[in-house]
Amino acid sequence: MKGQLVLVLLVLFISASFSSSGQSNKVKSGPRKPWVEKITFDHNATPLAGQESGYYYLLSDHQENVSTEEHFVHSAYKILSNEGLQEMSDLSAEFDPAYETITFHEISIHRNGQVMNQLPKQIKTLQREESMDRFLYDGSLTAVINLTDVRIGDIVEYSFTRKGYNPVYDHHFSSQITFTYSVAVEKQVDRLIVPNTLDLSFKYLNKEITPEIKKEQGHISYTWVNNKVSGIIRDTNEPSWYYPYDEVLVSDFKNWGEVAQWATRRFQISEQDKQQVAREFLPKFKSSDPAEYALEVIRFVQDEIRYLGFESGLNSHKPHAPAQVYNQRFGDCKDKALLLSTLLNAKGIEAYPVLVNTIYRSKLSEQIPLTTSFNHCVVEIKLNNKAYYIDPTISSQGGKLDNYFFPTYGKGLVVNDKTTDLIDFPEPVVSTVHETQNFDLAAIGGEGMLKIETTYRGAEADNQRSYFANNSMEATQKAYLTYYGNLYSDIQTFEPITTEDNREENVFKVKEHYKIPTFWKPYKEQEGVVYCEFYPLALENSFNVSKSATRIAPYSLIHPFSFSHEIYVELPEEWTIVNDQSEIQSDYYQYSHKTTYDNKVLSLLTHYSTKAESVPVVHFGKFVEDHSKMMANLNYALTYDTSLVTKASNKWPGVMLTIFSLGLGVVLMYSVYTKYDPIPFYSTEYEIPIGGWLILIGLGVLVSPLLLLSQFFSNDYMLSGQAWLSMWHSGRYGYFIFLFLEHIYNVVLLAFSILIAILFYQKRSSLPRMISIFYAVSCAATILDIVVAVQMEPSTEIPYRDVLRSIFVAVVWIPYFNMSVRVKETFVHRKNPDDDVDGMATQSV
Repeated sequence: MKGQLVLVLLVLFISASFSSSGQSNKVKSGPRKPWVEKITFDHNATPLAGQESGYYYLLSDHQENVSTEEHFVHSAYKILSNEGLQEMSDLSAEFDPAYETITFHEISIHRNGQVMNQLPKQIKTLQREESMDRFLYDGSLTAVINLTDVRIGDIVEYSFTRKGYNPVYDHHFSSQITFTYSVAVEKQVDRLIVPNTLDLSFKYLNKEITPEIKKEQGHISYTWVNNKVSGIIRDTNEPSWYYPYDEVLVSDFKNWGEVAQWATRRFQISEQDKQQVAREFLPKFKSSDPAEYALEVIRFVQDEIRYLGFESGLNSHKPHAPAQVYNQRFGDCKDKALLLSTLLNAKGIEAYPVLVNTIYRSKLSEQIPLTTSFNHCVVEIKLNNKAYYIDPTISSQGGKLDNYFFPTYGKGLVVNDKTTDLIDFPEPVVSTVHETQNFDLAAIGGEGMLKIETTYRGAEADNQRSYFANNSMEATQKAYLTYYGNLYSDIQTFEPITTEDNREENVFKVKEHYKIPTFWKPYKEQEGVVYCEFYPLALENSFNVSKSATRIAPYSLIHPFSFSHEIYVELPEEWTIVNDQSEIQSDYYQYSHKTTYDNKVLSLLTHYSTKAESVPVVHFGKFVEDHSKMMANLNYALTYDTSLVTKASNKWPGVMLTIFSLGLGVVLMYSVYTKYDPIPFYSTEYEIPIGGWLILIGLGVLVSPLLLLSQFFSNDYMLSGQAWLSMWHSGRYGYFIFLFLEHIYNVVLLAFSILIAILFYQKRSSLPRMISIFYAVSCAATILDIVVAVQMEPSTEIPYRDVLRSIFVAVVWIPYFNMSVRVKETFVHRKNPDDDVDGMATQSV
C-alpha cells in the first residue's frame, strides 16, 4: 500500500511538471488576423553613430485591437556581436493563462537572402514568477523558444498575438504606448484600433507625436510611426517618478472619480463577511479606547498577517475576502488594506483603502486616470476629526497614531463612493539618526577603545527594529565588525551589541563597544611619525555622489532624512588642534561641521539633512561641489612625531628654568618686601581694620596663589618646558622666545602673588602700589598671551570672559587702591616704622 502511494505521487508530480513546463493549451501557432497591417523593414539598416550595441532592432511593431481584445507584436533585430548572439538567441512572451492566450505567427532567421523557419511545432511554457522576490505570485506563464544555429549577422524576425483582457477592468480601456526605449530602433510602429463609440483621452509625456488617424467600418485607428529612434541612456540615482521615455497615455476614464467608482466595486465585501468579522474577530482585540484599538489592529495586520500575494486574473486588482485573509494569515497590499479597514469599520471607526503609486508618487496628478495608475494600497483612518494614513505592509513599526511613519507617497485615491479626485498625503514624520562615537586613547601608539551609541527615530527606527528581529545577534555582530573593518582592520568586539526599543515612542537604540589593538599606524612618508584617523562611515554614502558631467535627470535624495554624527576623542596628552567649522545651506539639503578641542578632548560634530526628494539638474553642479567639500571633511587624522617628542620630552631644561625663575622671583620679592617701604598716608594711630570691599580682596589674594599652583600641577607643560622646547626643535624661534619668557613670568607671578597676600594681611603701606602693579601686569599678560596664541593658531577661540574679567579687575581695583580713604587708613604699617616718622601725614578724616 505504501509503495502504491509513492508511485501515485510520483506520477502526479511528473504530470504537474510537464503541464507547467511543457506545451500549454493557451499557446499555439497560426496565421495573423486580417485586421493586422503588414509592416516591412529595411534589412540593411544600421544604427546611428554611438548607438551601436550587440544587436540592433530593425523593427518594433505593436498593433492593438480593442474590439477583439488582441495585441499583435512584430519585431526584427540583427545580431551584431558575440554578446548580442548570447543575449538574443532566445525568445519569450509572457501571458496570464487566467484570461490570455498566445498565438505565434512566425519565427524566422534571415541570412544571405534566405529565410529559415524557426517556429517549433510545440512551444514550451515556464512559470517564472518574476515578482517572487517580493512575495507576489501572479500565475503568469512565459512561452519560451530556443533558436538554433543563430549566427552573427543574422536577422531574427518573429510575431505573435496575445488575446484577452483582464475581466477585472469591467471593459474599461487604458494603455501606455511607449515610443522610445533603452535600445535603438530603426523603425517603430504603434497602431491602436478602437470602436468609434469609445471616447478616449490622450496624454503625451515628454514629446507629442501626431498619429495618422483613419475612420473605417465603425472603428478608428491611430498609427504612430517613428524612424531612427535613439536608445535612452538613464542616469544613476534618478527619482522613481522621473520618466525620460516618450509615450502617450490612453484612457476611457474621464476623471479620477470614475476610477474610484471602478475600484470601489472591486473592494466591496458582502454583509455576511462584515458580520463574520464583527462576530469572530473583533472580540480578539482587547482595547476599548478607539485610538488604542486602532493601534492594536494596525500592529496585528502589519506584524501577524504576512505579506504574500496571489494576483492572477481578477485578483490582480480585487482583494480576497477579509475573513479569508485573517484565517490564512497572509495577503498582498490590497488584501491587508481591506482587512485593516474592515476591522476598524467593525468598531465604528471610519477607514478606507487608498490606492497609491510608489513610483510616480506626487507626479501622478500630471497623468490621466488609468486602470493601471496604481501599484500599491494603503489605508486612511478618520478618528477624532483627523485623518491618519497607514501602510499595512510595513512590519515592526513603532509610535502612536500621531507620529506613525507613513512613506512619501505624495498622492492617493481613496476607495469609496464619495471620492472625486486624488488626495494629498501630509508631510511624513522626519526620520533621524544620531550616532555618537567615543574614542579613548590611553597612550600614544597604544590601543584604542571605541564606544558607539546610535539612536534611530521614525522610519529608521522601524528599519532597525525589523533588521534586529530578522537577524541573529551573532550574524549582526559579525556584519558590524565587517563594516568597521573597512577602516580598522583588527577591530575586536569588547562587549556584545545591545539594543533598547521604545516602540511606543518609536525610538530604537543600538550600543556597541570595540577594542582596536593597532589604532596608531606608522606614517610611511616620514620615519618616526605615527597617526590615527577618524572617519564617520555612516555618512559616506550620503556624501559620495555621482559626478556625471552630462547628467540630464534630477538626482534623487532620501527624504525626509536627518543624520547627526558626533565623534569624541579622549587624548592621552595635550594636543595642538585647529578649531574649525563650516556650513552649507541650499533649498535641497543642509550641512554643518565643527571641529573643537578642549582639555584633551577632540570633538568632530557633523549634521546632514535633506529638504527635498531630489535636486534639479540645473543645481546638480553645485550639489556635486558641495558634497565634495563634505567628503573632504569626513576624514580626520592626528599625527605624532615620536622623534620630536623625544627631543622635547627632556624636562631638565624646563626644571632648571623653573628653579632659576623661582629663585629670581624669591630674590625680587624679598627685595621688594624689604626695600620698598613707603611712608603711609596716615599714622598707625588712625589705623582701621580690614573691612568693606577689602574683605572681598582679602579672599582673592589668598585664592590667587592656590589657583596658580593648581594650574601648574594640572598642566605640567607650563613648568616642564615642553611648550618652548617643541618650538625650538621645530624651528619656530619667535614663539620659542615668547614661551620661554612666559615660563619665567608664570613662576615669578606665583612668587608675586604670595608677596601680595603677605603684604595685604600685614597691612603694609606698600600694598596699594604693589597690588596695582599686580593687576596691571596680569591684565596686560592675559591680552598679550591671547594675541600670540591667535598668531600661532588663527582658529583659536578667544576667551572673552577671561579678557573682560582681567580688564574689569584692573579698571575697578587699581583706582580703588590708589584713591580710597579706607585703603589709606588700613594699610599704614611699615617694615621699619621708626624711619622718617616726621614726614608722615597726621591728618584725620
